Amino acid sequence: MLQVGLIGLGDEWEHRFRPALERLNKRLEVQCVYATVGRRAAQAAAELDCDVAPGLVTLIEREDVRALLVLETDWQAEVPARLACELHKPAFLAGRLADRLSQAQALAHRASEAGVTLMPDLGHRYTPATSRLRELIATRLGRPLAIEIIAMPGARSAVDAGAVQSTDRGLLAAAIDWCTSLVGTAPTAVVPARHSEPAGGDGPPQRYDVQFRRPSAGGDAACATVEIHGANGKGVSNGNGAASPTLRARIRCAQGSALLEPPCGITWESGLDRSAESLTSDRADIEVMLDHFSRRVLGGLIPVPTLEDVCRARELAEGAG
Repeated sequence: MLQVGLIGLGDEWEHRFRPALERLNKRLEVQCVYATVGRRAAQAAAELDCDVAPGLVTLIEREDVRALLVLETDWQAEVPARLACELHKPAFLAGRLADRLSQAQALAHRASEAGVTLMPDLGHRYTPATSRLRELIATRLGRPLAIEIIAMPGARSAVDAGAVQSTDRGLLAAAIDWCTSLVGTAPTAVVPARHSEPAGGDGPPQRYDVQFRRPSAGGDAACATVEIHGANGKGVSNGNGAASPTLRARIRCAQGSALLEPPCGITWESGLDRSAESLTSDRADIEVMLDHFSRRVLGGLIPVPTLEDVCRARELAEGAG
């Protein structure tokens, strides 16, 4: 059991975070809550049967808090993440906070030096459809060779309308990160596709070509095409009020292919086998991420994303012409 402290609640508390914590109550135990709005903190503490922390530092310094779930920072920006590094407390940065950290690269360096896990919310890696795709790649389809992605913003409230992930470059960064985590090798180049024009208004969508390194075991390098749609559109929720970018994808693999309709739809074929699956009963992305985070903090070897991943994808997207 991992004892955690909650920092902030945010507009996704009721629909995304609280249900996930309830389902993970045998793995995560919330000890205390801090939020800038005292009434909300008191209400959440009553629901979770835990304490209300009078201040941010007080919560992080508590001996019975082994890790932090930073759900919202309000005006404090990267302060909770910086304090987590200084006080050696692993932290999960939820709600796509990593995209809004102006000093993400410096924080990544500080976390690495301190040996502290700062895990960003990269929910697009953990949708039910993506999790199933990983299983199929390992068992039936073989490694990805070519990926075609249509990237759209997730459903967001007006409060988050200016989040980085809702911009063209933010969507491109999310697509790059998703492809990288799936392919398993680093991108070597991200360039505008031939005849591509800037997105926006009624014009055509922006398209980018992404090239990856060849795998160490040999074989052709993977490639991807990313098409950005509707940075101001409605997008698609992940079913729990959350809003990771929507990455619809067609993947050609060494031994088959798959079509993803996130968050829960996948159609795949390999040889004579073909199946269309709806994974609505599978665990939501946030539940999987919190589960992986707790296992990592408790000494497991399970890999989790880092701020370096966020910075790498962001840098590639910003430099894509």
